[in-house]
Amino acid sequence: MITYLADAPNIKAKTAVEPTVEAAYSEVRQFLPELPVDMQVWLDNSYLIHETGEGGYSYAPNVISIAFDLAFKDKKAQRERLRATIFHEAFHLVQGHTFEKPKVIYKTALDAAIYEGCATVFEREYARSSPLWGNYEQHGEELLQRWRDGLFAVPAEVYYNDSAVYKKWVFYNEETGERWRLYKTGTWLVDQALKKSKLGILDLRLKNAEEIVGMIEV
Repeated sequence: MITYLADAPNIKAKTAVEPTVEAAYSEVRQFLPELPVDMQVWLDNSYLIHETGEGGYSYAPNVISIAFDLAFKDKKAQRERLRATIFHEAFHLVQGHTFEKPKVIYKTALDAAIYEGCATVFEREYARSSPLWGNYEQHGEELLQRWRDGLFAVPAEVYYNDSAVYKKWVFYNEETGERWRLYKTGTWLVDQALKKSKLGILDLRLKNAEEIVGMIEV
C-alpha cells in the first residue's frame, strides 16, 4: 500500500502522479522482492529535474520523495520518466542507499557514485529508460578516470555535509560546466563491473560498493 504524506509541500500533485507511481511500484516489486509492501511518498519539488519535469530521492527505507512539475508540457514523457524514477529509487531502497537509516557504510563519495550507478543501470535496463545522467559515452575514459579518482579523494563526511561539494559532483560543476559527474562515473563503473563479472544488475542489488568495485579490479 502506498501512502502519500498529507503535509508534503507539493501534495497537490498527488492526483497527477498516483496512477504512475502505483503501477510502477507494483511492477518493480516483481524484480525487487525485498521492497517493503507499504511505501510512503513525500511530494516535494526540491529535487526537480527541469529537463524531465520530475525527480526522486530515496529518503528512508520506506519513504521515497517525488518531485513533479504540474506545469510540465510533455505529460507522456514526464510520466515515462516518473516510472523510471520509481525504478531508480526502488533499487536504492533495496541496496540501503537512503538519507535516513542507510544500511550501507560510506567511506568516500565514490561509494555514493556506485550506488547511483547501480540504480541508473537498473532503470535503464528494466524501465527501458535513457537517463541523461547515465550517458557517459560522450566523455573519454581519461576524463572518467579523473572523475573516479576525484570522487575517491572526497571523504564521505565532506561529501554529505558540504552542500557545495555535493552539488558540484551530483548536479553541476560551475567551473567546468559539467553535469551529473557522480552519476556518470558510477554508471560507467557499474557497467565495467557487470561486464567483468558477467553478472546482471539484479545480482548486485544486495551487494555493497566495496564488493562492486572489487569486481572491476579482479
